[in-house]
Amino acid sequence: MTRDNHSWNGRRSMTLRDVARSIGVSESTVSVVLNGTRSGTRVSATTRLSVIQAAEKLGYRPNAQARSLLTGRTNRIGIYSGRSRLTASGTFFADLLGGIFEGSGEVGMNTVVHTSGSEPDKLLDLVSDRAIDGLIIHARADDPIVPMLDELKVPTVAVVDAIDFLPSVTADDVSGGQMQARHLASRGHRHVLYKQTAATAQSAITRMEAFVESASAHGIRVTVHEGLDNVSPLTDRDLQVLTDGDNRATALVGWNDWQAWAACAVLRERGMSIPGEVAVIGFDGFEFRDFNITSIRAPWREVGGTAVSILSRLLSGDAVPALTNLPVEFVRGETT
Repeated sequence: MTRDNHSWNGRRSMTLRDVARSIGVSESTVSVVLNGTRSGTRVSATTRLSVIQAAEKLGYRPNAQARSLLTGRTNRIGIYSGRSRLTASGTFFADLLGGIFEGSGEVGMNTVVHTSGSEPDKLLDLVSDRAIDGLIIHARADDPIVPMLDELKVPTVAVVDAIDFLPSVTADDVSGGQMQARHLASRGHRHVLYKQTAATAQSAITRMEAFVESASAHGIRVTVHEGLDNVSPLTDRDLQVLTDGDNRATALVGWNDWQAWAACAVLRERGMSIPGEVAVIGFDGFEFRDFNITSIRAPWREVGGTAVSILSRLLSGDAVPALTNLPVEFVRGETT
């Protein structure tokens, strides 16, 4: 069985001129009917109907660039994610992007995803060309894009990590850290290893500080070890804290679920029972096939959708809250 090759046949799109010629009216008349152009041209109901029928017959579609010049809007929003590359294959980004895409559809907007990592100049070009109406950013406070935002002059909403001078949508990291501490205290733990990310993300710092403060109030000693990357396997230094006789940590908190999962994998390899010898708890609420991890479920999809809603209100000239902090939920798994 053979398959024919495919190629673009070069058939051009229908224009306003084509529609106008087909029914013998001026281009300005067609533009008034189809593109909403404001002019002195008066169009009767009969002519308006003829223009619409001719456009449908010819397959005419209004030119998006021309319409944006008339309305000052592109109906597109940009998505930027700092030094990390947005990818739907990651559980966190899949939820966040899914919420943004769903929210965009609900308000009639399209999305442009910026994936150039540490190259914000390309985003500057996109905004300077007025290719987007607004921007949603997931970035740390020290990201190169942050000091450029004032220059961009485009409505912007931050997600996950709050930025002081922008409307921000976050999950309640403070409550999440407190829930982790209360649960481990209720299980009798008195020494905990907290495995923190090497990144300076404000959300990670906030949830760790909330955990440490709450754990201390419950009489729990906390040892904090920073990983070499966002998610790091347990090191010999970590394992020493978890096996140091009577002084050992009996529980481990991962700054997110993937860190908790990486810890579980190493503990299992070492023949250590979970939660018998070491209890493990994470943050995100994701599901894993091999470990049913106790966690804090964060509404990342809702964070994305809410950010779009707030951005849409900004574009309409409405006042919006400086911070929208969405609630999290404790989820008991099999690791504590």
